[in-house]
Amino acid sequence: MSEPDHVLGLLDDLVRLATRHRARIEVEGDGFAAAVTPLASGLATAEISHEQAAAGTDAASTTPRTQRVHATTVGIFSAPTTWNVGDAVKRGDVLGGVQSLGHVSDVKAPADGSIQEVLVTAGAPVEYGQPLFVIAVSEDRRPSPS
Repeated sequence: MSEPDHVLGLLDDLVRLATRHRARIEVEGDGFAAAVTPLASGLATAEISHEQAAAGTDAASTTPRTQRVHATTVGIFSAPTTWNVGDAVKRGDVLGGVQSLGHVSDVKAPADGSIQEVLVTAGAPVEYGQPLFVIAVSEDRRPSPS
């Protein structure tokens, strides 16, 4: 079994576990991030195969597009305001900063949308690449398909 097939097999196992135990699993690449979130009772889960997502079928298009905001350095997170789920953000809005060695690196919203998840609190230590927020990207701001 090739490495990509092995990884896809593991992801299929995770999807089955998430469905059985009513949880949502998110996985990202590059710096790698994984999140397992229990779903509130009464919420349905949707399973989308990688073929459906790649083909852009209706099942994939009904899933809201999200984008994670990651720490760009190691340090202590601070925020000018307390962010709550549903708060609207515009691309470039400063969501907070990471202080490291006396320097503060701004953490900015990468797109227009609304805060879907707040993954860190002010004063918390953060690692490079750690997800801090999840933004539900506004539908009218999506790039047009080529």
